[in-house]
Amino acid sequence: MTHPCYAVLEVVLAGPDEPVPADRVPFWTAFEHESGEVKRVPGFWDGANRYLVRFAPEREGSWTWSTRSEAAGLSGMTGTITVTAPAPAEHGPVRVAGTFHFSHADGTPFRPVGATVYNWLHQPEDRFAATVDSLAAAGFNKLRFMVFPQAGGYVEHFPELLPFERGADGRHDVTRPVVAFFQRLDAAVVLLQSRGIQADVLIYNAYDNGRFGLDGLTEAEDALYLRYLVARLSAYSNVWWSLCNEFDILDRPTARWDAAGELLAATDPHGHLRSIHNWMRFYDYNQPWVTHASLQLGQATEDFGRASLFRDAYRKPVVLDEIKYEGDVPERWGQLTARELVHQFWISAVSGCYASHGESFVLDDGSLHIVEGGLLRGKSPERLGFLRKLLDEVDGDGLDPIDNWWDAAFVAGIPRREYFQYLGRSAPASWTFRLPNTGMGIQLEVGDRFEVDVIDTWNMTIKPAGRIFELTDVQRNDAFAADSEPVQLPEGEALALRVRRVPQPAVAD
Repeated sequence: MTHPCYAVLEVVLAGPDEPVPADRVPFWTAFEHESGEVKRVPGFWDGANRYLVRFAPEREGSWTWSTRSEAAGLSGMTGTITVTAPAPAEHGPVRVAGTFHFSHADGTPFRPVGATVYNWLHQPEDRFAATVDSLAAAGFNKLRFMVFPQAGGYVEHFPELLPFERGADGRHDVTRPVVAFFQRLDAAVVLLQSRGIQADVLIYNAYDNGRFGLDGLTEAEDALYLRYLVARLSAYSNVWWSLCNEFDILDRPTARWDAAGELLAATDPHGHLRSIHNWMRFYDYNQPWVTHASLQLGQATEDFGRASLFRDAYRKPVVLDEIKYEGDVPERWGQLTARELVHQFWISAVSGCYASHGESFVLDDGSLHIVEGGLLRGKSPERLGFLRKLLDEVDGDGLDPIDNWWDAAFVAGIPRREYFQYLGRSAPASWTFRLPNTGMGIQLEVGDRFEVDVIDTWNMTIKPAGRIFELTDVQRNDAFAADSEPVQLPEGEALALRVRRVPQPAVAD
C-alpha cells in the first residue's frame, strides 16, 4: 500500500474483549524505514476489542512495521507501506528553527499568531464549529485549549462527558478512559488541522476548582493519562504540547512538573513542541525537555526592549501566550482595547517573539470567548491576521533584533535583506532612512539599495515610498542613505516600516 508523507497512518487491530487497562501499553509497533531508521510507537485501546496505533512517517520510501504485545491478537502483526510525497498543503509537524523561530518538518517557516479558548473542546456542537470558522477567517494559525474541562469564573457550561470512568470510591479511574471523550478530542485536532490551525493542547488543568476532581490525580495517575494522550494524538502533525496553563496555581513541587515534562519528551515518538505556561512564577525554560518558552507577563509587550530579554535568557523561541486580552471585564487581564492589543503584538514581533490573542467581552450568557469560544466580536483579530500575512512574507527563519545591545529604534529583521521598524501608536511626521548595522556578522555596504513600505497597522494598508534608497554612509552601528529625502508619514497613526533590499541595477555591456 502507498501512504503520503506526514499523514496519519492508522493500524487497526482486534484484541482482547476485556480492555487492557491504561496503566500499561497494550502493544508497541516498530516502524522501520529502508534506511534503517526505527520508530517505536505505542498503541492504545479505542473501545470494545478495537486497538489502534497511529504513526506519521516523515521520510519517503519503504517502511515495514511489526507489533509486539503480551495480549493475544496484538503481537506479531506485520505490514509494509510505501511512503510517497506529501499532499500539497501538508508540511509536517512544527519544530524549532534558527534558535528563536519555528518551521515545519519540510523547512516551510511557521509564524504563530495564536488564539486562546480554554473550554472549546467541551462546548455544544454549534459553538464548537463556529469557533473554528471564526478563528480561521481571522487568520489565526494556533489555538490553545484544555483537554480537561474548566470550572471557576465565567464558566457557564459544564459538560457531561468526562475523560475517565469512576471507580467504586468515586474517584476517576485513569486506567479506564472514556473512549467517546478522547474520540471527540481526536476529531477536534483533525478539525483544526483541516483549517490550517495548530492544536496547542493544555494537558493538565489548574482550573478544576474541585468541581470535577481532575486536579486531584496523583503523580502516577497523571503519568498514565499522559501516556494514553500521547499515544492517541502524537501522530497528528498539528499538535503542540503544553503541560498546563498557569501551572503554579496547583500546589505541586517543581520536581513533579520536571518529571512530567521529561516523560512527555521521552514518550512522544514524533517529537512535537513542548512547553508549560505560568501564572506568577516562571518555570525554568532552560530545562532540556522544553522546546520553547510559553509565557504570561502582562507588561512584557507594553513597551520596547522587554520581551527580547527572554530570548537572551532562554535561547529558545518565546511565545507570549498571555499578554492580556481584548475585552470589557473588570479584571486587569481582560480589558485591553483592540488598538492596545494590536500594538502589543507588533512590539512582540519586532522583539523576535510571538504572541497569542484572547477575547474577554462578557457574552449574553455571562461567559467569555476565551472560555467557551463562538464568533469573535473584537476589532483586533483581522488586524492580527494582517500582521501574520506580513510575517509569512519574511524570507528567512523569522524576525530577530538586529542590534540587541542597543538600538533606540528596535529594528528587527534579517541583516542586509529585510527589516521592520515599528513606530508605535503615534508615528512622527517623517522618517529619515537609517538602519542598524550590528549583529549576526553580516554588514551593510555602501551602495546597498532598499525599498520602503509604510504599513498602517490599524487600517491594514501598505503604501510604498515610491523610490529607492541607496546607502552612502555605513558606520560601525548605523547606516544611512544621506542623499535621500525623508519619507513623509501620516503623523499620529500606528505605523510600521518594512525595508527590503533590492538588486543592484544591471550594468550595460
